[in-house]
Amino acid sequence: MKSIMLYIPGALFLLVILLRVVLPLIKTSGWSRMLSNARYERYNKNYKKSDFILENAIKKYPKIPAVYLEYFLNHSDKKHLENKFNILKQGYSVTGDKVLAFFIGSSYLENGYMEEAEKYLKLPGSIEYMIKKRIPLLVQLYYEKKDYARAEHEYISFYKKVYSNVHNKKELLEIQSPQELILYVLIWKALKKEWKKIMDIIPKKSFHTDMSWTDYLNMLKEEYNTLEPAITGINGDAAAFNNRRKLYFEERISIIKAYLKTK
Repeated sequence: MKSIMLYIPGALFLLVILLRVVLPLIKTSGWSRMLSNARYERYNKNYKKSDFILENAIKKYPKIPAVYLEYFLNHSDKKHLENKFNILKQGYSVTGDKVLAFFIGSSYLENGYMEEAEKYLKLPGSIEYMIKKRIPLLVQLYYEKKDYARAEHEYISFYKKVYSNVHNKKELLEIQSPQELILYVLIWKALKKEWKKIMDIIPKKSFHTDMSWTDYLNMLKEEYNTLEPAITGINGDAAAFNNRRKLYFEERISIIKAYLKTK
């Protein structure tokens, strides 16, 4: 009896391993395990191995949208946008996934292809995803097309959907972060409205937990200083992408600096 009792702790240990480790792995889909393995290798800076896993995941599970998105967002080659974009388009052509459509639209916008961007960003699935993630890319698109009145209308309409429990415009603007409100400020400046009044909604400096304009300015500067230029854009030449990305930051940094000097 004593010898049997000696084995019980070991048996219990094996049972715990089975329940907590082995069975969950069996239940997890193959593609999900591959993506987890790729993330693990990337975390440990084994980038080539991570890329290899992602490439094989696409070959093995071509109808799973997540494998294309993982490749697009996390493949180690960050400077050749054309390769990643082609994978994204390949995934969308096979799956028709709404999240992939959004990223195709956002890539077109980042590279300055406005008509193509609008086509994808206006898809119902893309709109649903943008509202869910609070990413107003159609507003940014109309702003860049210099259709400022439409950009302003789209901005308010968009955030009414994001903050569906708020209907008053004043309250709608007051609950926003600097990252959200800055686009409305730029639109008002382009419309020659009193844009500084919009910036007054958010404090110049932060005394609590909420981000201030100074906090946001420092964050933008840090991101801007660490930008690495792409070698290829989505259709070859990366010049448009690199210039547009720099302008995105410079425009925001400039207007915040101008505002802070007046206060």
